[in-house]
Amino acid sequence: MTVTVYVLGIGSNINAEYQCRQMIAALEQRFGKVRVSELVTTKAVGVEAPDYINGVVCLESDMSAEALQQWCKRLEEQLGRDREQRLCAADIDLLLALDCSGALVVEKLINQVKEPWFRPLVTELLNRSMRELV
Repeated sequence: MTVTVYVLGIGSNINAEYQCRQMIAALEQRFGKVRVSELVTTKAVGVEAPDYINGVVCLESDMSAEALQQWCKRLEEQLGRDREQRLCAADIDLLLALDCSGALVVEKLINQVKEPWFRPLVTELLNRSMRELV
């Protein structure tokens, strides 16, 4: 069984802190121990919409990246995500999938994260997670 470390970005701009806590609780229920960054407020990008609260979650699973992404999209729907609206109840995106068998250089991985507001959260969380794994 191959275990992968996944880094997920979470965010919401409808009842945002509550919705982020709901996403974290659902991830803990499904995957057990998860590591969570601080939750930060960011401006909506590309649309006129209320500010978001965003965070990063790190977890380990033997689930494939595709299966995890599908699970996350189902969770978004359960939490009220409506892709036709600018308001977002729940957004969970797979940012990185890390094979723990090799040495990791966190700084190089951060460049793979498209959204700049997630990068400092991913850096902090991965540095903490890698120390715990060693």
